[in-house]
Amino acid sequence: LQNFDGDTMYHSWFFQWTFAGAAATIVSGSVAERCRLEGYFVYTIVLTTFIYPIVVHWAWSKTGWMSPFYKDSNGDPYLSKNGFLDFAGSGVVHTTGGFAGLIGAIAIGQRREFRDPLLRKQLKGHSVLLCSLGVSILWMGWYG
Repeated sequence: LQNFDGDTMYHSWFFQWTFAGAAATIVSGSVAERCRLEGYFVYTIVLTTFIYPIVVHWAWSKTGWMSPFYKDSNGDPYLSKNGFLDFAGSGVVHTTGGFAGLIGAIAIGQRREFRDPLLRKQLKGHSVLLCSLGVSILWMGWYG
């Protein structure tokens, strides 16, 4: 497969597509049970179409201002000596998703159950057993 420029780098597009989706899912956890599905879809489209590509260009492109490969007009690195080294994309993805989630959570406000004192008393606590199971599964995945 080739695009119009004869380039076969579709793997790069798929890589960016999956990371943009990961940034959008971070937002879903921040606004869980507080927004309508349509609002989340609009938020996701704006994030993955406009915001995420700009931040990715800043950090990962050779001409991005945070890139360690970008040089100013004097030939010196723009950000001190190193620039912004993002190993495996974790900085760009989690920072973009985290800030977008924070903005969404601030705009929407707290959950309905926390506003009403009567509903707050009816909230059940978490399950220690299920939390321990989840941590064990994550540890097994990370550490083998």
